[in-house]
Amino acid sequence: MASTTLNALSLPSTAQPTVGASVRELLVAGQHLAAALWYTAFAPAAAQSTAQTAFEEAEALRSFAATLQRTDPEFARDLFAAADRHEAA
Repeated sequence: MASTTLNALSLPSTAQPTVGASVRELLVAGQHLAAALWYTAFAPAAAQSTAQTAFEEAEALRSFAATLQRTDPEFARDLFAAADRHEAA
């Protein structure tokens, strides 16, 4: 009768993560979570103060289209039409 032994862990002992490494990774993940929550809570307030109205965005697009009118009039017409559609929406 023959017996066979199989190793349950095929990784060498140096490749297995230690408890300290796992705790360190958990702390790093916690820091990333805290940073994401902080950004979500406070960054939208700054972004809202710089938000433009549809009219302001359309005017910016129209001024860009005016700079292209001499070199590419068809594209400029498309941009003017897009500005009109954006303002109307």
